[in-house]
Amino acid sequence: MLNSKKILAGALVAASLFGGVSSATAADTKDAAVARAQAQATFRAQMDTYVTAHRAIIDARRAAGAKALADFQAALANVTTDAQLQAAKDARKSANAAADATAKAAIAALAKPVKPAKPVKASPTAAPKA
Repeated sequence: MLNSKKILAGALVAASLFGGVSSATAADTKDAAVARAQAQATFRAQMDTYVTAHRAIIDARRAAGAKALADFQAALANVTTDAQLQAAKDARKSANAAADATAKAAIAALAKPVKPAKPVKASPTAAPKA
């Protein structure tokens, strides 16, 4: 009977200690969760901006390539010599190279947002420090 009372008393003390630590940990966890949610929302907004800018760069590159092709096709209608054909090909090649270089530079200048760090989970075996 005495052993069962000691075990019961020990369990009550442990439960009260755990309850006291638990409420402080719960408040810390809630603050951390709020901070994580805010960081995640900020990251999503930054990522949306990044994707929009990236798409604009790609669309501009495609438009420049389409213009180079249209100019080349228009030049082909008036080509009568091999020199004129080579000049039209060279003009298209240089226009595409310039569009590629501009797009690559713009993408390189575009800073990709950094994803917020995941919260570190406390190990279940670690005892809380008082």
